[in-house]
Amino acid sequence: MLKFISSIGAALTLLIATGAQAEEGPATLPYPEVTIFEAAKIITMEPGFPEARYVATADGIILGLGQSLEELEAWTRDRTVTVDRQFSEQILMPGFVEPHVHPMQTIMMLPIPFISPEPWDLPGKTYPAARGKAQYKQRLRAEMAKSEDALFITWGHHKLFHGDMDRAALDRIAPDRPVVIWQRSFHEIIANSKALILLGIGDEAAFTSAFSKPNIDPGHADFASGIIHETALFNGIEMLRPYLFSPAKVQQGLADMRQMMLENGVTTSADLAFGGFGGPAMESALFKSLYDQPTTPSRILAIPIAPLVTGDPNVWLADMKAKYDSPKFFFSNRVKLFADGAFFAQYMQMNPPGYSDGHEGKWLTEPEELLKQTERFWDAGWNLHTHVNGDKGLDVVLDITQQLAVRNGQNIIMEHLGYSTEAQNRRIGEMGLYVSAQPNYIRILGDAYAKTGMGPDRAAQMSRLGSLERKGVPLGLHSDFNMAPIDPLYLAWVASNRITLDGNVKAPKERLSLDKALQAITIEAAQVIGLDDMVGSIATGKKADFTVLDRDPYVGGAAKLREVEVRGVVFEGIWFPAE
Repeated sequence: MLKFISSIGAALTLLIATGAQAEEGPATLPYPEVTIFEAAKIITMEPGFPEARYVATADGIILGLGQSLEELEAWTRDRTVTVDRQFSEQILMPGFVEPHVHPMQTIMMLPIPFISPEPWDLPGKTYPAARGKAQYKQRLRAEMAKSEDALFITWGHHKLFHGDMDRAALDRIAPDRPVVIWQRSFHEIIANSKALILLGIGDEAAFTSAFSKPNIDPGHADFASGIIHETALFNGIEMLRPYLFSPAKVQQGLADMRQMMLENGVTTSADLAFGGFGGPAMESALFKSLYDQPTTPSRILAIPIAPLVTGDPNVWLADMKAKYDSPKFFFSNRVKLFADGAFFAQYMQMNPPGYSDGHEGKWLTEPEELLKQTERFWDAGWNLHTHVNGDKGLDVVLDITQQLAVRNGQNIIMEHLGYSTEAQNRRIGEMGLYVSAQPNYIRILGDAYAKTGMGPDRAAQMSRLGSLERKGVPLGLHSDFNMAPIDPLYLAWVASNRITLDGNVKAPKERLSLDKALQAITIEAAQVIGLDDMVGSIATGKKADFTVLDRDPYVGGAAKLREVEVRGVVFEGIWFPAE
């Protein structure tokens, strides 16, 4: 790196010293030490200043941008300046923003083996795809043989790819060992008889008692099948806690999550289920142990689930901020609400004709209760993030939204939006709503749901994002890990190509443009979580967060987005290489 110190300051000091005595000394310049990063190209995601060659930074923020060092003289004059040229042949983009993750889910999932329809490349390990009953059983037995855990847990089963699975089928595969299979949606677990006994719910009376709780639909926990899902899931997770959150697994999960964020260029994220797994005190302590370290190049916004916020929402928020807020782990007036069920499990609520096999979707929150929750937080001045997947669920959410009194400064965000109609997208645009979309549905499920459940036309139009772009709807792309990898460039590739696992292009008119796809992992992703004044673009006054790429994503276009490699991130002005 080339360092230079301007001599102008010394000359000015000499002139003042030899002249008449000044009544006041010269003003102290702000930001006396400046670092300027040079790149082959800086993609700012700012429409008024879209590109630059140099960016000046100090104290973790951006001072200014220019096409030459000379243009930045306002920030170099009379200062100690370091010009960092290590990225002179690489591309800088804003640090990527992940607007919907679940850190507790990530921590618990990363240490367990994945057996899913698609391959996974995770920190320190890779898992090939598994298709068909025989291959799934083969992989399951192989993974069990590697593990000495008292309770073996794996994730990724989907009946449309791997065949039906229940307690009896799992007993046949593993008659002598406690086993739990986590369905590909995360919203459902399947336990064999040995696992139910180990968890203390091995007889029907104990099982029924364990799930006879307020807010649990009795139909969401079935002793005969060993299936626990949706509103009963968190009770099931509580029973699994000793096997999911051992100190060794927690530390492994934290380290792997940090590395996954870094390798994929994510510098800012939002936890969309804060407190749901362990309560605010436990989760805050755990997350702060990671994010408050100088070695962690990312920050996270904690967005609580609605039932966690007791009493006056603003009193609750003030208490959380006083106890736990820090520059890299913090709260705001945002809440997570839930409408209908999981998309990967076909539990979303669908309008007529419904599902082709006649099954019904499920509510995570009954519409009457959802209305009460929505009004409570809206009246308190909060922004609403509502999990909604099917068009019937979306009708309920939009109808509730339309009843709310119009207020300035509050936003409502549709989370996931697995299937919406064109008419509903018009309503979203006309009502000024935001969307945080999970585009991986079309990649993984586009072909399978065409054959079972939705039919070819509706399945092709899952994640109807091109329509939202045409209507000017602010849009973020999220992973909802592990529904998709924490890999924003992959999400942008999926959304702008719409290619299924079998290589079929679905509803090409619903592809995002390359511009919109990149905005949806930077500035618009920041907008949907209310942080676009701080991150999401490379602009004066914002955080000095940059993702370093090996090539220009605009040169290869949307088809080549998966080939772009992240070299690392600059987080608040400090370089963190990916490897």
